[in-house]
Amino acid sequence: MAKRNIESPITGSVWTHSVGVGQRIAAGTVLVILECMKMEIPVESPHEGVVTWLKPCGEMINVGDVVATVDA
Repeated sequence: MAKRNIESPITGSVWTHSVGVGQRIAAGTVLVILECMKMEIPVESPHEGVVTWLKPCGEMINVGDVVATVDA
């Protein structure tokens, strides 16, 4: 399987996870919700597969940082 990194579109923090590691997902599934200036931004997976890693909640992130990895 090919590992696919899902990157952050914003600078902010990881607010919550919508899925768990080991969960099989479809393309378009929301993986994490990011928070920036009290706004919640969902990050969807463009790939189907199995979630293998999620950035911990509360961690600060920048644009382009990896927030999740999916084995597609």
